[in-house]
Amino acid sequence: MTSVTQIIVHFFLLSLAFGTQFFGPVVSTRLTGVGFYKLGTSIVLGCLVLAMGVDFFMAGGLTRAELVAYSILLATNAIGYAFHRDTKSLWMWLLYVIQVLTFSSLVFSVFLFDPLWIVFFFVSMALLGISNYSMILGHYYLVVPKLSEEPLIYSIYIFWVVMFLKIVSSVAVAMSLGVPYLQEGSLKGDGYVFNWLFISMRYLWGFVAPLILSFFTFRLCRLRSIQSATGVLYIVEFFVIVGELISIYLMAKYGLPL
Repeated sequence: MTSVTQIIVHFFLLSLAFGTQFFGPVVSTRLTGVGFYKLGTSIVLGCLVLAMGVDFFMAGGLTRAELVAYSILLATNAIGYAFHRDTKSLWMWLLYVIQVLTFSSLVFSVFLFDPLWIVFFFVSMALLGISNYSMILGHYYLVVPKLSEEPLIYSIYIFWVVMFLKIVSSVAVAMSLGVPYLQEGSLKGDGYVFNWLFISMRYLWGFVAPLILSFFTFRLCRLRSIQSATGVLYIVEFFVIVGELISIYLMAKYGLPL
């Protein structure tokens, strides 16, 4: 496995875990029940274990700071999974704060306090996190069919805000750093044709398709057709993941945080 591939896989797993954790409190567990919290926590734990494996076996091992951070995250999530109830108590909020702070410190350690990588990570994390959170929330309406559609609509609003921030930052980078890669005859990156191909796919699949589909999701939620909305959210997340994987590849290989 190449170093670029290792970076892509580790970045993706870490951002998906952090994003799912970060948006956990968007909907109260009083409405969904503790089962939804446990579902999100299971995703976080799975991604953390896989990310640790990538670090340990493919990146030459874990630093002491990373080992401590992973240990805290695994322990606090396991405690939350075992003891969380339908009502989030004060100490569960304390666990959440510890998790967010630990995740943040882990990100700074992994990316060696590089501001470009760190900003890129947090924006990508937010987009992956809210798309994944919205999808599993929509799926959970099968478990709690009487749940109001408002929580899912609220998560779509957050998705649009995060998508706007991601598009603005990506366009700014494209205009400032990406122009030489798109000039006719360019030998930068993968060459003129492939640069256009990758960047076009990044924008069409990662931005245009999810935005259009999210509006369909919004309308379906308003019609209380939650199962149909959830089906569309699966497709939204697929396109977001594809777009972000292309974006991470461009960042890891050429330093273009698109």
